[in-house]
Amino acid sequence: MRYRKDHKQQTNQRILRAAGRLFRKQGYAATGVDAVMKSADLTAGGFYSHFRSKQDLLAEALDAVFRGASADRPPELSKLEGQEWLRAFTGFYLSAEHRNAADCGCPIPALAAEVARLGGRTREVFEQHLRRSIEFIARQFDEQHPDRKRAISTTALLAGAVLLARAVADETFSQEVLGTCREAAMEAIVHSSGNRG
Repeated sequence: MRYRKDHKQQTNQRILRAAGRLFRKQGYAATGVDAVMKSADLTAGGFYSHFRSKQDLLAEALDAVFRGASADRPPELSKLEGQEWLRAFTGFYLSAEHRNAADCGCPIPALAAEVARLGGRTREVFEQHLRRSIEFIARQFDEQHPDRKRAISTTALLAGAVLLARAVADETFSQEVLGTCREAAMEAIVHSSGNRG
């Protein structure tokens, strides 16, 4: 059977999409190569013709997830900037919908702890994209004088809130975590030095 020239690349992308979903939903340690390949409707035996190792897969899947993150956000966000973007993004990020959709949500609360344990290329990819995210958020606070400190603290608040909200079984407590952190983040946006309204 002859395959099209781009067959391997398309198969590679299927594996990355499946891995991105499963790693975020179940965690890296709890997700085996067999499960990833099954989710991509492929046989496990073909894995090593695409990736050297499971950790190599995580690094590439993380890169793909971060690069495609905007596709998993509400489309109206792409039309906003500055404080309007920050408020809308905060509302989306600290919502029950985002909390419940780990498989297509932000990889930071889903995988940061495991990335820290793994190190290597996976950590490099994660750090590179985290830096880019912080730089982008810093510019939303103030385009002329990007506020890195506020961007870092906001990123940590948002990711930490989702991590904690997912970790508790009590729905009321989970909503309290999201709501309290949403209020704190919104207050920080309103009182930012680069207030552009």
